[in-house]
Amino acid sequence: MKLVVWLWNPWVKYDKTRHNIWFTFINHWVESKALWSRKFESKYKAEIISTELNWEKIIVCKPQTYMNLSWESVAPLAKFYKLTWKDILIVHDEIDFITWRIALKFWGSPAGHNWLKSIIEKLGTRDFWRLRIGVDRPATSAWVVDRVLSSFKPNEKQILIEKQDEIFNLIDNFLLKKD
Repeated sequence: MKLVVWLWNPWVKYDKTRHNIWFTFINHWVESKALWSRKFESKYKAEIISTELNWEKIIVCKPQTYMNLSWESVAPLAKFYKLTWKDILIVHDEIDFITWRIALKFWGSPAGHNWLKSIIEKLGTRDFWRLRIGVDRPATSAWVVDRVLSSFKPNEKQILIEKQDEIFNLIDNFLLKKD
C-alpha cells in the first residue's frame, strides 16, 4: 500500500497561490488514472482518493486543513494502514528550489517548513519520500509568506505546466517502488 499526500491550503482564496499551484497537478494526475474512488473522510480531515495499481492499494490524501495542520491527516492514515516510511510520499512546494526545479528525495530535514516539522513529529520519523517542487526563495525571510501566497507570473506558470509529465513520472516511479 502507498500513500501520496499533497500538501496545500484548501480554500478558494489560496487556489492560484504558489503554495497551491501543485494541487492542479494532482487533480490532472488523478484524472489520468482509471477507477479512482473519492470520498471525504472526516476522521482523517481529508478527501481520500483510492485505486489499485499492480494489485497494490494506492491512497491519495488531500488534507482539508491548513497546510501546517496536514499531520492531522497524515499521521492517522499512516497509523491506521500501518504504513512504513517507504510507503509515504509527501508532495510540497519548496522555496529553496528555483521555480522550475523538481526533485524526489527520501529523508531529510524539514528545512524550516513548519508543516514538515509537524508531520515528522507526529510520524516519529523523517524517513519518508518527498516530492519537492520549486517556488523560489524571496530576497528576505520576511517576504516568505507573501511569496508562497502570491501567484506565479505567466511565464513561470507555463514552465511549470511543461513540467507536468516529469511530476507525474516521479509520482508513478514512487508508486512502482517495491522496497
